[in-house]
Amino acid sequence: MDGKIILEAKGKVAVAPDGNGGIYRALQTKGVIDDLNRRGILYSHCYCVDNCLARVADPVFIGYCASKATDCGVKVVAKTEPSEPVGVVCRRNGKYGVVEYSEISQALSERRDDDGQLTFRAANIVNHFFSTHFLERASEFTDDLEFHVARKKIKYVDLATGEQISPSTNSGIKLECFVFDVFPFANQFSVLEVDRREEFSPLKNAPGTGVDCPETSRRDIMAQHVRFIQQAGGHVKGDAEDLVFELSPWVSYSGEGLSDLVKDKVFVSPCYIEKRQHLTQYSQ
Repeated sequence: MDGKIILEAKGKVAVAPDGNGGIYRALQTKGVIDDLNRRGILYSHCYCVDNCLARVADPVFIGYCASKATDCGVKVVAKTEPSEPVGVVCRRNGKYGVVEYSEISQALSERRDDDGQLTFRAANIVNHFFSTHFLERASEFTDDLEFHVARKKIKYVDLATGEQISPSTNSGIKLECFVFDVFPFANQFSVLEVDRREEFSPLKNAPGTGVDCPETSRRDIMAQHVRFIQQAGGHVKGDAEDLVFELSPWVSYSGEGLSDLVKDKVFVSPCYIEKRQHLTQYSQ
């Protein structure tokens, strides 16, 4: 962290990807835009892979954005607390964008409205809509995307021995741009707030930490599937603290189409429903 350029090897400068915002340049140079137009694809959906509750190509979200002729759309949930490690969607200088949690001041993150809610509470869950028309324009502003400072554990060479060192602490700075850095360039921008319990359970931490970890992801997706059954008039029997129950997305996308098959039926944990016919086979 002393301002020197990091070397991967003697005589070779270390390089790294430029962040997920690099996708916009790739769309242009790899022929993706031409392919989208050739196939008549009007819209694209982008989501974060570490959220097990992400609704892929959510028809509600796609329809909402399409109905407003949106360039870019984003789903948000309400922040739980000022220190939650999520970026927030807001307006800066009249343009919509995202301020990352590592870049917002403590004073702003803790500011509250008169009703007690956080002023900057629209948490970005990296669930985005893009029109193909907007993606076509990306070449106009790719070079203007904002870079973010990312402190990372970057391997480097010991110039005295030639040995490559793998540091245990942050050893350097990378400059990255993010997929949402295009938001300020949208002429029409839409925000849809969704229920955190139904659409956001991030996986960020190691097993056993108790927060945003594999255990909480499994808990949240199974709890959602139990709700699908209950809302359709069925029941899931088992230890309330350790229910093991899962529905394949082939059975139901968001709880629809279940009532005729599960009403007044009882399923016993542990249970995995892979096909719709299993709803009658595995129920009591």
